[in-house]
Amino acid sequence: MILVTSKQMRELDRRTIEHLGIPGAVLMDHAGRAVAACVRERAPGQIVVLCGKGNNGGDGWSAARWLHQWGLRVEVLSLVDPTLLQGDAALMAQAAQRSGVLYRVWDGTLPEADLYVDALLGTGASRPPEGALAALIRAVNDTGRPVVACDLPTGVDADTGRVPGPAIRAEETVTMAAPKLGLCVTPGAMYSGRWRVADVGIPVHPATVAAHEPVCEWIDEAWARQRVPRRVPDSHKGSYGRVGIVCGEMHGAAVLAALGAARSGAGWVALLHEPGRVPPAPAEMVLASCSPDDEAVFARLDVVIAGPGFGQHAEAWRGRLRAYEGPAVIDAEALAVFADGPLPGRPWVITPHPKEAARLLGASTAWVQAERVEAARALVERTGAVTVLKGYRTIVAAPDGRLRIIGSGDASLATAGSGDVLAGVIGSLMGQGLAPFDAAALGAWLHGRAGELAGEALTMAAVMASDVVAALPNALRACLHPSPGEDSR
Repeated sequence: MILVTSKQMRELDRRTIEHLGIPGAVLMDHAGRAVAACVRERAPGQIVVLCGKGNNGGDGWSAARWLHQWGLRVEVLSLVDPTLLQGDAALMAQAAQRSGVLYRVWDGTLPEADLYVDALLGTGASRPPEGALAALIRAVNDTGRPVVACDLPTGVDADTGRVPGPAIRAEETVTMAAPKLGLCVTPGAMYSGRWRVADVGIPVHPATVAAHEPVCEWIDEAWARQRVPRRVPDSHKGSYGRVGIVCGEMHGAAVLAALGAARSGAGWVALLHEPGRVPPAPAEMVLASCSPDDEAVFARLDVVIAGPGFGQHAEAWRGRLRAYEGPAVIDAEALAVFADGPLPGRPWVITPHPKEAARLLGASTAWVQAERVEAARALVERTGAVTVLKGYRTIVAAPDGRLRIIGSGDASLATAGSGDVLAGVIGSLMGQGLAPFDAAALGAWLHGRAGELAGEALTMAAVMASDVVAALPNALRACLHPSPGEDSR
């Protein structure tokens, strides 16, 4: 599924109106009806629709008219006198009033409601809410009542998910034609609640979207099913990748990465340890004594994973990595390989968590978390590698500007070692032939889904990294063998 920026959405809207000849008022009324249908499902008592002065407010007036027509108790709280509205928004306000919808203008007093509809700004915000708008946002949030947002919660940046000031906290968001990027990345994702896409009659073609900015994709199970590697009868262990994990000071992390690789399909997994430092490992793992100057071992591998358990004293190994140009997953302390600058053109994936990302960028962790899209793109520029910026709604960024947002994963993954498992899964998929960008996105989705499954079985608080490994087969099964009745593409 394609995610769009505000610029891309404006272009889709313009093409629909100008090329297809569908009036903007018709699109607006479709949007209002979709919001009203979502509200009606909740069977609320009193509904208050909060309407701003732009097109998002017009959607709100339309929603109020539909709700009134369906017999629900609804009134509009308008941020401005509706006689000041223009264009299609004015038409929707006039139609609602002629239909009998009651309204009042915001005077600092918020009417009581069982549910509020946020149609204040949508994707039109360009700066933090202030003044009367900020006061209204705070008043709505203070009620604790559920909110359904129209297109995008007010105060959330449509393009980045940034929340620079007060913002509506919605339980659900009805987004028009295509989900907005800001809905799907943190911190915006923490304000949007569940979201659904309303088909309002605007065609969303990838070529049209990509004509203005690189495409951003939402990665879900349907996407994963199409890309998870399949096995063929006349294959052997070498058909599915020879993966080597460089062991450092903390062998447990490397073993977790190796288990993640094995459980996600790698045909042959080796732990590369320094002479005399043999790690404890399952019988299925190959133990290969290897010093940093041993080029022959690296030459036999399809992909190298470096970083899990690396420790602080691995400069010799980092020197080996700087000279290595084959496929690799770089994590944790191995990220210091980029200390002297980017290493572009290599089939590499990096998997930093926010603190590691901040260290690479010379920024604060708080900045990385507040500006995750910008941070992911900056990491690509800093390293030259496909970047997996870990966290809730993990972002995968490619050197060509494309973004992917991972739709799986929850707090079950907030446990030591889960990132090591992720490195192993991505390395395994690269060894099985997936390109770095695809391997990174699919690996992050499988890892996130495995975390969810482990949390469902054990509770999120009880999950350990080894439980995520144990749940990987079920995450794979969902892609390889969908339940009857599901789309099995």
